[in-house]
Amino acid sequence: MKRIAFITCVAALTGCQHFSYQPPYGDDIAEITFTSNDVPAQPSICVPGEGFQATEYSIAQKPIGGDAMNDLLSAMKKSVEVSTTLQASSQARIGVSYNQQSGAGMSRDRCKIALQFEAVAGEHYQARFDYSNAQCGLSLTDSNGQSADAVQIDWECP
Repeated sequence: MKRIAFITCVAALTGCQHFSYQPPYGDDIAEITFTSNDVPAQPSICVPGEGFQATEYSIAQKPIGGDAMNDLLSAMKKSVEVSTTLQASSQARIGVSYNQQSGAGMSRDRCKIALQFEAVAGEHYQARFDYSNAQCGLSLTDSNGQSADAVQIDWECP
């Protein structure tokens, strides 16, 4: 009986599995690295026709501890920097979502923020998520450290 219950639980969990963003490969891609102001958050990439898809790793707070803590974060698919690739496009969209429970389950801080920009093949972008005073922001720079020409948009992925 316990075996049937276990199989049922496993089947239910795999049926609800969320598949993460599948980065493209090839010559027509740009790289992007997500960081934050030491808050945990989930980067996402817009895949046209499929919506925003979460990256395999999420942004973690800087660990206090040694290699054991880094190993634990890696096993949990969390990292202080999250790098991936995206398809070069004149209308690339990236986003970050933040969802943090506060004070014994009483309230939640939440936000989703997205940017649209021209992702140039071969370029490496830095996206920085900031959350403070119940406000979230997302900035984007290119490989020269210059602010990328990005505009904030609604959390929509056509």
